[in-house]
Amino acid sequence: MVPIYPKAGRRGTWRVVISVRGKQREWTLKGLKAEAEAFEARKRLELEAGELAEVRSAPTFSAFCATRYRPHAEMHLRASTWKVRVYQLATLIEHFGELRLTSISTDHVEAYKRRRLADGRQPRSINNELAVLQAVSTYAREIPVPIARFAVQALPVRGRGRVTFWSEAQVTALYEALEEQSPELLPIVVCLINTGMRKGEALALTWEQIDFARGHIRIWPNEEWQPKDNEPREVPIGEALMPWLRRERRSSTWVFPCSTGERWRCWPKLQFDRARRAAGLRGGPHTARHTYAAHFLKAVPDMYLLSQVLGHSETRTSKLYAHLLPEHLERARGAVSLVPSLGAAAAEARRRWG
Repeated sequence: MVPIYPKAGRRGTWRVVISVRGKQREWTLKGLKAEAEAFEARKRLELEAGELAEVRSAPTFSAFCATRYRPHAEMHLRASTWKVRVYQLATLIEHFGELRLTSISTDHVEAYKRRRLADGRQPRSINNELAVLQAVSTYAREIPVPIARFAVQALPVRGRGRVTFWSEAQVTALYEALEEQSPELLPIVVCLINTGMRKGEALALTWEQIDFARGHIRIWPNEEWQPKDNEPREVPIGEALMPWLRRERRSSTWVFPCSTGERWRCWPKLQFDRARRAAGLRGGPHTARHTYAAHFLKAVPDMYLLSQVLGHSETRTSKLYAHLLPEHLERARGAVSLVPSLGAAAAEARRRWG
């Protein structure tokens, strides 16, 4: 059926509608119907030829990521975020790499999710990868570079379980295992457990950030490390940590250097896991952060203060650790008690509660 319609109330005027690859164009012409039909045929050929040329000129996903998206993301993302994104992009390129941007479809995205689930990846990790796919797509449209419209629907994710932490006895066992298995890691693990710092913050810690006079560690954004919120904060140095900071320095710059005296480029997972298994424990360096929070709240039940030390919003801190303070929610009981004093509702309230 030719998409040509007479304009209502306007004799000899025709409405021509053409749709090519989901894009709809419309014109209004005066004259005979045969002239409108010839115009429609000519325009359709022109549009289809233009669309075909655009599809053929569109880069592949792999080429676009290498030449356009990578330089953009590397320049605008934090260094720690970019380190993760490199691996996420590599995974996406394995699946979408040879496809032209104009050929990517919702079916391809769904196939990607099925494949990643079959590989044993968790829905939360897959959703993070899909978010990168959307970021690439958004940047392509902003430049602009031709790219297909496709839907990206996140997988359902179960809520996080309660955080786990190590007891005092387990921490002691870990220290003993580290001293035997990986003694070079003992100072940094003591720091993580006694400050709640993130592993990246401890790996990039410099002597310039240690304020011995005030007994504080200053955490600030720098070239080596950018905290998640990019907000500087101060962490108190406790009695358990201070002797480890007062020891003879093995580097003039780094507080916790590797055996060569240089900065650890990444967390020494193999060495740490060897000691952790010897101690009979589960978890990683972030469990040390949870351990600090748990023992902090046991000694000082103050969510706001803990959020300041950890560099969290108080809301996020409460979500993670409220279960460690049973009285935290108990304090809300009876905070609001507005009983009606008139009418049937008042009579019912008096009958039930006196």
